[in-house]
Amino acid sequence: MFKLFLIPIISVGVYCAIDQDVFQTERKNEFVARVSLETNCELDINSFGLKNLTTGKVVNFKHGEAFIRAGAKDELQVVMAPKYEAVRINGAKFLAASIIEVFQDCNSSVTLENIFESMNKQFSSN
Repeated sequence: MFKLFLIPIISVGVYCAIDQDVFQTERKNEFVARVSLETNCELDINSFGLKNLTTGKVVNFKHGEAFIRAGAKDELQVVMAPKYEAVRINGAKFLAASIIEVFQDCNSSVTLENIFESMNKQFSSN
């Protein structure tokens, strides 16, 4: 009778431990990075996204800020928001930290030309 009671309790305990990543020590070094974006671009700041180059995850900037899970050795990059996936920019790259301020420079005419050319290709009716 004791075994019938003990097996479900052990099963629930193991499930909870796995569910809360108790056995994954690697994830304990992760944190949520808060990235503030300043830009001189003619595009809306919400058109940009933030990509964790290690995991591939992309999040949108909202009102100039983005929050993304990262590790201390992860590299982050400013990209276009996922809804503009055909548009490519050479965004700033930097190491992850808990609070980061980033400036995306769009003054270079080559960069602006590339952005608008990509946008024209994405939204053209051809």
